Amino acid sequence: MNISSSIQSVLLWARRRPILTAVLGLAGIALAVTVYKSSRPAATAYSFFEVRRGDFLVSIVEGGTMQAVSEVTVRSDVDGTARIIFIVPEGSTVKKGDLLVELDSSAAQDAVNQQQINVEKAQFAFVQAEQQLGIQNSVVESEIKAATLKVEFARSDLDKFINAEALQTQRNAQIDITNILETLQIAEERLQWSEKLYTKGFETKGNLDKDRLTVSQARLKLEQSRNSLWVIDTFVNPKTKRSLEAVLQEAQENLDRVKLQGERKMAQFKADAETQGRTFELSQAKLTRDKQQIIAAKIYAPKDGLVVYGGNSDGRRFSNESMIEEGATVRSRQELIKLPDVSRMKLQVKIHESHINQVQLGQAAFIVLDSMPDLRFSGRIMKVAPLPDGSSRFGNPDLKVYATEILVTDELPDVKPGVSARAEIIITNLPQVLTVPIQCVISYKGRQVVYLAGAPQEPVQVNVGQYNTKFIEITSGLKEGDRVLLTPPYDTKEKDLGGAVIADGEKPPPPPQNLPEAPATQPDNLSPRRSSEPRPASDNGNPPVNRKRTGGKPPAAETAE
Repeated sequence: MNISSSIQSVLLWARRRPILTAVLGLAGIALAVTVYKSSRPAATAYSFFEVRRGDFLVSIVEGGTMQAVSEVTVRSDVDGTARIIFIVPEGSTVKKGDLLVELDSSAAQDAVNQQQINVEKAQFAFVQAEQQLGIQNSVVESEIKAATLKVEFARSDLDKFINAEALQTQRNAQIDITNILETLQIAEERLQWSEKLYTKGFETKGNLDKDRLTVSQARLKLEQSRNSLWVIDTFVNPKTKRSLEAVLQEAQENLDRVKLQGERKMAQFKADAETQGRTFELSQAKLTRDKQQIIAAKIYAPKDGLVVYGGNSDGRRFSNESMIEEGATVRSRQELIKLPDVSRMKLQVKIHESHINQVQLGQAAFIVLDSMPDLRFSGRIMKVAPLPDGSSRFGNPDLKVYATEILVTDELPDVKPGVSARAEIIITNLPQVLTVPIQCVISYKGRQVVYLAGAPQEPVQVNVGQYNTKFIEITSGLKEGDRVLLTPPYDTKEKDLGGAVIADGEKPPPPPQNLPEAPATQPDNLSPRRSSEPRPASDNGNPPVNRKRTGGKPPAAETAE
């Protein structure tokens, strides 16, 4: 009932105000049309780039830090660790001979005092060893002389016996035999006369018996003398000679023993003296080194220059060395101060591995200081590291960059080391080539393709050449005036989110033969990557290296579909 009344009231109001009712009706129709159009899907609008031909400059732009070409590095020569008690302020200008750093030398002074005592002890031991060597030398010489004298006496006794005593004893026995023979002959003649006289009665029986007894005694003496001569020749003289030879041999052996014992004793005392002397020399050398430690505690400027503190200024972010300041503890050979020669400067940059094959020694470059963006300075490549920079891998282990040094050939204003700058390395200048923005070219099933604005769903295969940070060279596949999409469409037919390397229809290579059987199971961490998993992009946004290409020309960037 109430609803019917309300409708009748609205119709009555509309009849009374026809113009207003018509305006409201038109407005409602327009609003409905607008809502309907907004709810329908909008037509896809693509941004495109028109391919053009012109000169193409291929270059690499990297930022880095200005450094001096030559500089003198001041290091700590104090052994172990030492504390800095004075250091000149960083950025100061010093003259040759000015005090740069003073290290705590109290420990070195204590070491010098202790070593001085050790030197005196070693010197006393060395002098004592030399004196003992002299005494022992005199003793050994005396013992050798006494033994030599005994040998001389024994040889003299043997010579005397052989050449005199033996002959004399033999001669005495022979003389006795001769005398006894003469006496026997006289006694026999006397006995003959006595027997004749006794026969004639002129001699008595007693005298005859006496003469017979005399002859018998003479014969016995002769036999005794002959036996004595035989004993002398057979036993006495050989025994005496052998005894004297034994005495001489013993004296000679004793002389050899005395000499060997003397040599051994002398060698022992010489070794002790040399050891003490070497100990004394080492103690003196250590005392000299300890004194040098006191001298090394004060470091003076070897040349005029600007003071730059060592440490982490070379870009090492993770270092266990303390900052260079007063009170800091530094180790031996630690870099304390650099005195750079600011008359010649270089810029050190780090080139990504995707560009490093394009960089060669002697290539031209232009440098712009961050503090002076309106000035440009010329330079050339003076050094390219053969291996990746290891310090850059702490933050990202997969990042591979190569340290490259660029010599600034133009005269610089008053520039201090450590200033930030950018360098553009000129690789080559290609005349009249086709180029497109680098994001237009992607890898699709192992091919480099672009998408034309007139057919956004169909990839067009192209061949690419050199590239820089913005554009890439197209060697074939496009012509001047073609319009390519800046952003490839996401609804492309047969999306290849995995970035396949083998194109459709391409026949894969045959499996290798005579390979060892694979294990039944593999650990999870060694499982191969599935073909549907996306490949990792490069670390700095630059296009990854296509290993199928040759000639050092990297492909275009791969855009995710």
